[in-house]
Amino acid sequence: MKTQNIMGIEVPHITETAVQRKIFERGYGIGGTSSRIDEASTHYERVLEKVMIAAEVETIIKKVLSEIERTKRRVNALEYKIIPDLQDTQKTIQMHLNERERESLFVVKRIKKQMQSR
Repeated sequence: MKTQNIMGIEVPHITETAVQRKIFERGYGIGGTSSRIDEASTHYERVLEKVMIAAEVETIIKKVLSEIERTKRRVNALEYKIIPDLQDTQKTIQMHLNERERESLFVVKRIKKQMQSR
């Protein structure tokens, strides 16, 4: 097994899925057994290979789904908490800046008026 990087997620990757063995490597004598046992063994080994591939795909899907859920929670936190808080802060700062601007404009007009009256 190796790990593979898919969209920043480390997922397992099975490099060797060959499970099929030769008749002589199966651990039973060919003379005393039926050909059906050989066929059953061959089919079992094929199924086992497919199960290994399915397990790999299932693990990848679970990990990607988990990452999607995590990202979804982050997006929701941004959308419903952080961004509205930042917008409120921006409005507050903008109101304070506007108020300061009006005050300084008022002071300038007042100074101007005093200078004209002298």
